[in-house]
Amino acid sequence: MAEILRDLKGRFVLSLNDRPEVRETFAGFAIEAVTTRYSANAKATRRVGELLIGNGS
Repeated sequence: MAEILRDLKGRFVLSLNDRPEVRETFAGFAIEAVTTRYSANAKATRRVGELLIGNGS
């Protein structure tokens, strides 16, 4: 996926789990770490790391 996105002519934003291998695979892209909840339940308390990856600023 990273190779395809490197050649993309347009802009993109991708959200993936914050894992070392994801950071390695997408090194060179703009990466922002955020926290979120993986639940449709608004009362969920478990927070997890997520990476927003893109090719634009």
